[in-house]
Order: sequence, then structure tokens, then C-alpha cells
Amino acid sequence: MERLLNPKSPNKDKADGGIATRTRCRIANTPTSGAATKLAASGSTSLAQGVSNLTISTEEPTQLGINDAQLATDFGKFKKWTQTKGDYDGSEKAMYDHIRPFITYVARHVKARLGSSSDPVDGKNECRLIHPVKITDYKPEDLDDSTRIEIGLIDSKYNADFELNDRASYYELRAILEVKVGKGKDDIVKAFAQLYAYTRQMFAEQHNLRSALGFTACAGDVRLCHFGPSKAVSSKPMDVATREGRRAFIELLANMSLCDESQLGRDPTMRYLSELRCWQIDCPDDDDDDDDNDSRRGEVAQYYFTNVICIADRLFGRHTRCFLATESRPTKQLEEGQSLEATVVIKDAFAFAKPIASEDDRDEVKTLKKIREAFYDNNPDDIFYPKIVVGGRVKFKRGSQLVEDTTSTIYEGVNSKLLAIVSSDSLFRAHRRIVMKSIGEPLRTIKTAKEFVAVICNAMQCHYAIVDKCKILHRDISNNNILVVRMEDGTVRGLLIDFDCAIDISRDKKDVRGEMTGTFPFMSLNNLTCSNVKRTSLDDWESVLYLLCWYATIGFGTGEDRSEVQARLKGLDIARWRNGTLITITNAKRAHLRNLDNFETDIVDRFDQRDTNSEHLGVFALDLYKALFANGKLEKVYYGTKEKKIDSVLEARSSNQPRPTPIGDDNSGLINPFALRAEKWEQISKDLLDVINETKMEMSDWKDTPKHPQ
Repeated sequence: MERLLNPKSPNKDKADGGIATRTRCRIANTPTSGAATKLAASGSTSLAQGVSNLTISTEEPTQLGINDAQLATDFGKFKKWTQTKGDYDGSEKAMYDHIRPFITYVARHVKARLGSSSDPVDGKNECRLIHPVKITDYKPEDLDDSTRIEIGLIDSKYNADFELNDRASYYELRAILEVKVGKGKDDIVKAFAQLYAYTRQMFAEQHNLRSALGFTACAGDVRLCHFGPSKAVSSKPMDVATREGRRAFIELLANMSLCDESQLGRDPTMRYLSELRCWQIDCPDDDDDDDDNDSRRGEVAQYYFTNVICIADRLFGRHTRCFLATESRPTKQLEEGQSLEATVVIKDAFAFAKPIASEDDRDEVKTLKKIREAFYDNNPDDIFYPKIVVGGRVKFKRGSQLVEDTTSTIYEGVNSKLLAIVSSDSLFRAHRRIVMKSIGEPLRTIKTAKEFVAVICNAMQCHYAIVDKCKILHRDISNNNILVVRMEDGTVRGLLIDFDCAIDISRDKKDVRGEMTGTFPFMSLNNLTCSNVKRTSLDDWESVLYLLCWYATIGFGTGEDRSEVQARLKGLDIARWRNGTLITITNAKRAHLRNLDNFETDIVDRFDQRDTNSEHLGVFALDLYKALFANGKLEKVYYGTKEKKIDSVLEARSSNQPRPTPIGDDNSGLINPFALRAEKWEQISKDLLDVINETKMEMSDWKDTPKHPQ
């Protein structure tokens, strides 16, 4: 903007209703040097060309379509806020009614500029107005009363009638503005904390949100926050009591109106088709060498969905979303509440990756295609494995360029130092999309103990086969990564999914040490402690044991009802696997699994005795424990979870025991049973598989009645 609103600055022109009659505004094509505008207008070269040369004068309300009286009203309302030099003299509610007109004022000027026929703008149809909803401090319709937002910003077409919506759902919001009357450190921290919580809900409700923007207004200091999958970053304060601060804030709002859709955090490869009442999603295929998919090689397949089975319910991380979809486009508009009949499931996530796709040896797409290749024509044991259809890194067009959606793209223009961090090998994330054939339900939908064991056995038979045939180690066995697939004949099968953390153990000879992977409370002790013991399939088997104990304790058929689970866990030792610090969880597991007696007394004896199969589950758990932690085919030095002391190598040899393996780098002579077992992982894994197979055979004698009939 060339000349911004500054009611306290000297002005030679007469003022009418508080507006300088010759105030002229320009929407800049390039953001100011401050970090704030860079956040919203990253890659600003994509802004509509020629906009920077357009001007608006309040002397030309008829020509530009701006209602002069309305501008005067807006100006009068926000004048007090723009004069705030310390803490705001009033309540938060009063601030809402002063900030909202300021943003509305800018939107009216942007609308007039874009609507001027004498000033053509390239790409005008892609522009939008950013403006607040009419009601402040309100509850969005798609959430409960505990999260009332103060000022919600939405967008509308620039050529539509300019009317403020009464309210907006989280699904519609472009950004949220959190207000505090003070500008002290505590005020800033509280504002950020609330904004973080609200923005998290935006990710949960907006299935095509890659990154999000939000504002805090602490007295007269406005800050812009940018939320991506890796980190959140805030701009320096834009002080609206100064010319420079107002300029930065106004220019930022203008750039949000003009920039490319992807720069506001939206995913251009996902579109809601209002005429059909369903979503359309582009699914890439990075398959360059699969003969079965010659027709799709390097192309994008389009799918359609209405059902979302997994939302991005965290502020940072992979932002994993899953959709039940079909390749068939609907021929007519769906009825209200009608769902498409799904044939595939689509997983969409920002997973850790290497910047150069061809060098990424931990790419889930490559992993799943390797599994498909191994089992497609050679599956004599009828292993139920995850079947990929297509998949790859998401790319979209920004202007005339094809852009790969990564953390480098998301944080481009935000902050050069931060961009370098999220583009490094250790923190780089790539947006991957995978289409799978098998459709399953969450593990919490299990109705009986027999169903649970059948599902777990299927999943671990698959796990064993994948390690054996493909040399791929999963490394994240949890309740979220095993699905229940209900077959047409009424039986259930278990499907192992989510190979984001998987490694190729044939390629990675060092096996990963010190890397924490997994999910509480199912994480192995090696992973909890980030130990230097090499990771093997035994870590995944340990997670299965925890999973079995967890569900055998909380029961089946409850759907994991939160209140019932909390009540069931109250006072039980197993609750310590989930609640507490990393250290207390580790210590609890180590103590419970130290020996067979501890495990049976502390954990197995506390299984839900209301279940008619609790005794069978207890035997199953004890058999798994013995094969893993007290294997009778090995010496006792391999047992348990506690380090053991052997005074010398000679003593070890004389007692026919393995050479001591140090726990750390101190050469203390302590031997770690986890390290010893890791050297025998193939033998122990085979014993664990035998337990699985024997249990499956014995299940014919188990009761079928669920504890809680559905």
C-alpha cells in the first residue's frame, strides 16, 4: 500500500467522516521485507500480474463500486484499535468489534480493485476476498462448546455480493484470529496456545489442508502464524499503531486474496464437487517398471469419495488421512447423507522421506510394491498381505510449474533458516498418496476374543512372511496398524498396514540403532530407551505381546469406549504402559516383563475375567512371553529384561555362555539380554510363529459369545 490509514498523521486534505479523502491504496505484488507477509505469500511471483499498479481512491466510490458511507463506518469502528500503543483500553469483546471492521475494510478495497473493468488482472478468476464472519466469539457448528473461536476468517469469490456470513464451520475457515487485550509475554503465550488448539481442529475438519495460517492480536500487535507438518513459526509483531505495521498487515491480507490457492495451505489435487456431493482426488503413480500398470505409468488416476475413516487429528506429524473411495465417477448428485460404494482405501500422509525420490529407500510406495511383487504370483500359504494399486508423491500445478508437495514447498518463503531445517535429510517430508485394494475396520471394532486372536495371527503370519521373503521390517506394530477385514463368508482376517517406518534389512546392514519408532503403549523397550541394540523383528513381536495384553485387559466389544476403558484400567499395573513419562513407562514395562512370575502376576492375572476366553488369552500371552523372553532353547542369560553381570570373558566361556555385550560404551561387562536375543532373532521369530499357528489351531475349542453383544 502506498499510503495507509494513519488517523494521527498530519494530512493536508480535508477529512470526511474520519477518512482522508485522498487516501490511495495499492495492493503490492511483492510482500514487504517483514517475515509476516512472506508467510502468506510465499513464492509471490505467482500473484496476479499487474495488480501492483492498480489504485483506489475514496473519491471514486461510484466508479469502483465502493460504498463511501460503509467505508466511513468501518473506519470509525477500527480507529480506536489502530491507536493502541500499550495494552488495549477495553475488553476482548470490544476488540473483536474493532479488528473485524479493519479486515473488512481491506476486503472492500480488494473487491473494488479486482472488480474494476479498467484495470484487467491476469488470473483474476482465481482471486478471492479474505474477510471475517459476522459473529465473534462463537461455536463452530462442527465442534462442541469448549472451543469457541473469537474471529474466524473465510474467503468468498471476489465478484460475489459482499455480505458477511453469520458464522462459519471449521471446514470453511481460512484462518482464526485469537485476541488478547494485553501484549505481555503471558498474553502472547496464551494466545498462541489457544490458536494451536483451534488450528489443530482445522486440520481435522479440512481434508485438503496441507498447512494452515492463523493470527494473534495482542493489543495492537498482530502476528501471523504458519502451521506445517513439521513446525509452527510466527512472524514478528505488526504494530497497527504505526504506519509500517498497518502496511504490513494490510499487504498481507491483500496477498492472501491474490496468491495461489496452494499458498494458503489448500491441496489443489483434492476438490469437493458440490454438483455431485462428493470429493475428487488425484492419485499419482510413480510406477516406472511395473508391467501390470503400463497404462497408468507416470499418470494420475482420479478417485471419488464421501467417507473419511481417518482424520489428521494432530497439529504436527504425518497428517495421515484415509478415505474409502471408488474409481467410478457418480453419474448424478448423491442424496443428502448418501455414501459412495467404496472399492479401495486411499492413504494420504506427509511421511519422512529423502529429498530425491529415487534415493528414498524408505518409501512406503516402494515397500508395498516390493511386497506385491513377492506375493502376487507366489503365495502358497495364502498370506493376507496389503495390496497396493497405485501410489506416489503428490504433485500439483502452481502457475505453469509442476510442484512436488513436500516440506520444502510448504515452508518456501516462510523463513530461510527454517526452510533449510525442514529440507534436510532428517526432517524432510514428502506428501505421499497410496491406493490400496483391501478395505478394513479399526481393531477396536473387534467383537470377541476369537476374532481378535484370528486377526493378530493373520497379521503376524504376514509380518513373518514379509521379513522372510522381502527382508522388510515393519517397526510400528500398534492398534492403528492392524485392520480387521470381514470376509463374505463371515470370517475375519487381519491386515498389516502402514509401512512408513519400515526398513529393508537386507540393504541397511547396520539396522537402525537409537531411532525411536512405534506407538505408546505398544512400543518395545529397545525403542522406548533408544538403545544401541540393533532393531529386529523381535521388537515387533514384543509390540504384539503388549497389544494382546492391552485388549485382553480392556475387553472386546466395547469399541474402546473411553469412559469404560478408563474405569477398567483404574488401579491396574498395565495402565502404567500408557500414563506417565517416557522413563516411568519404560520402568513399568521392564519390571512387568523381568521374569515370567512378574508378567503373570502383574499383567496376565488382571485380564478381564468376564470374558469366557480370558484363560485362553492368558495362555496365549504366556506362550508368547516364554518364546520371546524366556525361550527354553536358549541359555538363561538370554532371559528377561534386566542386564546381567559376568566378571570376565573367560568366565563366560567357561560357563558356556555368550561373550558379554556391553550396554553402552563403558565396557562395563554388563550383558544385555536384548542384544543377545537380537543375534538369535531368526530362531526366536520362528518359535513365535509356531505359537501363533498353534493358537489358531486351538481356537476351535474357544467360546464364540462376545462379552458385550452388539
